[in-house]
Amino acid sequence: MNVTLRQATAADLDFARELTRVNMRRYYVEFGCVWHGELFDDEWKTRQSFVILKTNKRIGFFSVSLESLYLYLRDIQLCEPYRGEGVGGWVMNQIASMTYEHGFKCVRLKVFKSNPAIALYQRHKYTVVGAEDALLWMERVLND
Repeated sequence: MNVTLRQATAADLDFARELTRVNMRRYYVEFGCVWHGELFDDEWKTRQSFVILKTNKRIGFFSVSLESLYLYLRDIQLCEPYRGEGVGGWVMNQIASMTYEHGFKCVRLKVFKSNPAIALYQRHKYTVVGAEDALLWMERVLND
C-alpha cells in the first residue's frame, strides 16, 4: 500500500486545517456548527499530530492527545481520492499500536452522528459509549 506516517510539523498546519475544513464542512452545515480556523490552529500546537503519506505524498493526517487513562483520537482526515483503499483501516491499526506504546488500554473519539466513518470505527471494535446533540462518543478497549 506504500503508506507511512511521519510526525507533523508546523509546516503541515495549513494542509491539515484546509483538509479538515473541507472534509467537515458538510457536518458543520448539517448540525449548525461554526468552523473556527483559529481554534484549530491553537489546538494543533497542543496535540501530537501525524501526517499520512502515500508514496511520499501527503494524503491525510491524524491528531491524538494523551489523557490520564486513555489515548484520545482528536482528528483523522483523509483526502477524498484515498478513501476506500484501506488507508483508514491501516491508520486505525497504527493508532491501536500507539495506544499500547503509551501504556493505555483504551482509545476514545468523537464523531458526527451522520459520518460514514462510524462503520470503519465499528469494524475496528469501537463501540458507542455516549452521545451529544451532533456527536457520538466511541471507544475501543484493547486486549493484551
